[in-house]
Amino acid sequence: MHDVVEDVLTAGACTIMGTIPRASNDTRLVVVEHGDRTLRAVYKPTSGESPLRDFPPGSLAGREVGAYRLSRHLGLDVVPPTVVRSDLAAGPGSLQAYVEDAGDDASVALTGIEAIPPGHAPMFALRTPDDRDLVLSHETSEALRRIAFFDLLANNADRKAGHIIRGSVLPGLGRRGADPATYGIDNGLTFHAEEKLRTVLWGFSGSSFGEDEVDALDTVAGMPETLRTQLVECLSQAEVTCLTRRAARLAESGFWPEPSEDRMIIPWPPI
Repeated sequence: MHDVVEDVLTAGACTIMGTIPRASNDTRLVVVEHGDRTLRAVYKPTSGESPLRDFPPGSLAGREVGAYRLSRHLGLDVVPPTVVRSDLAAGPGSLQAYVEDAGDDASVALTGIEAIPPGHAPMFALRTPDDRDLVLSHETSEALRRIAFFDLLANNADRKAGHIIRGSVLPGLGRRGADPATYGIDNGLTFHAEEKLRTVLWGFSGSSFGEDEVDALDTVAGMPETLRTQLVECLSQAEVTCLTRRAARLAESGFWPEPSEDRMIIPWPPI
């Protein structure tokens, strides 16, 4: 399914429908048509990226594409299909399949202390302006673990609760296309050479890596040439080298790291 979606994104004719509100960077909703396929997508032009203190200017779109390529190569499939397009109205940028929300996702919850869903790991408490005490918690399901594992490997500095969506990237493509999956979107703040992991998905800390996770870490530590070629088109050579070293270090430890105590580990805002 992702191969079909990637082909549509790469070769399809795009009609920009408008700007997606409340985004920190220029983010536009696009309708993409190719052959008998039509889908919605999110276009993030490099020209519309807001400057950041700790990420190189004009690099976020490439990181979005690199995140998809890493997820796809490892078979995690937690990042919606994402390609580079240089022929759209605002210039070069990333084009990512829009995830059609299934409307039934409870993988991350913000509830009262007494209402934490069964099987959820509580992450942190907060107090609202009207003095209500709430707790953010998340499932420890395999679907969410794949996203958290990807974030750990890609050094995601901004995994908010709102960046986790259960849905389909191409509704109507037979049964497989219509079945919802769990995706992590907004992956622009990834692959920094320094340790930057900030996430609301810390519930797997301390657990040992599973066999599939160890295989994925070993693959990235060995950095096959096909993956390296794909990533250096999106990232700096230094960042690819740091990714390789990060995978090797995690594989050697054998365990999911505990949250650091000397830096911010939760993104802001967390929701």
